[in-house]
Amino acid sequence: MIDWKLKQTQPQFERIRSLRDQRVPENILLLLLLAAAYWGGTHLGTLIVLLPFVMVTQVTGHLVQDVTATPEFFAFQLYLTMVSIGVTLLISRLIECRTLRTMGLTKHHCVRDYLLGMVLGFAMFAATVGMAEAAGAVKPGTPDAVRNIPLMLVIAGGWIIQGFSEEFAFRGFMMMSAGTHHKPWIAVLFNALVFGAVHIGNDGASVSGVLNVALFGVTMSLFMLRTDSIWGPAALHTVWNWAQGSFFGLKVSGLDAGPSVLRFEQTGAASWMGGGAFGLEAGIGTTVVNAVLILILLFLVPQRKSEYPAT
Repeated sequence: MIDWKLKQTQPQFERIRSLRDQRVPENILLLLLLAAAYWGGTHLGTLIVLLPFVMVTQVTGHLVQDVTATPEFFAFQLYLTMVSIGVTLLISRLIECRTLRTMGLTKHHCVRDYLLGMVLGFAMFAATVGMAEAAGAVKPGTPDAVRNIPLMLVIAGGWIIQGFSEEFAFRGFMMMSAGTHHKPWIAVLFNALVFGAVHIGNDGASVSGVLNVALFGVTMSLFMLRTDSIWGPAALHTVWNWAQGSFFGLKVSGLDAGPSVLRFEQTGAASWMGGGAFGLEAGIGTTVVNAVLILILLFLVPQRKSEYPAT
């Protein structure tokens, strides 16, 4: 049965409503304030963690900007997204009084979902690169002569944490909270738009880039709702970013991700596909692969029956 209105996802939101002590705000503006609290809390927590680092660089005479431009610091930043996970837990558990199960954390099918997400993430971005290369927007470059394998493995671990942290916050927390007292599509669009908005400050951010990030948020939202699990979207998000930066050697939402398996280069041609300084995420190829998966999730993928218990 086709369920493009997402009516069959209601048991997932009922899981939250059934919690006797839940305090999820009904007003969407209050939810937006909670989202702002997440953003502020994450940045404040990150600054607190980084303060000793800044002090050490000042004492040793190193320039902060010189250190922050290194691949090692990029890896450190990925691991810092653990702060985001902590803030998400604080808001959802202490303020909203929600359980981890209502945030998509489940043992049911978790390994299968994670593997599926990994395959989809790589396939989607590989297709994006293929379209960009066919349009002349990117071309294979010369890989680094000596690859720092240990650093690449460390960065891969960081991508796992970073991908989970964003799915946990935007889908597990924001989407599921918004859907508690509103229709599922409002929940999907709410978290996706906030997800796109937080990328406005990225290097090379553009209208097309931010809109594509929001569209990616819609894709991840539908993936989570269809599977009633956060593990598939978390894996897809991780491998999507890893494939961009650490496999194909391209920018990830405007950021240089350090050493990579391959090294593709933007040619400057077909900017509508290449995405400019923001990278391929601002190109039409990203729009196409996300639109295709959204249609598949809406019209071809059956709704998984929800394991109802809220704990």
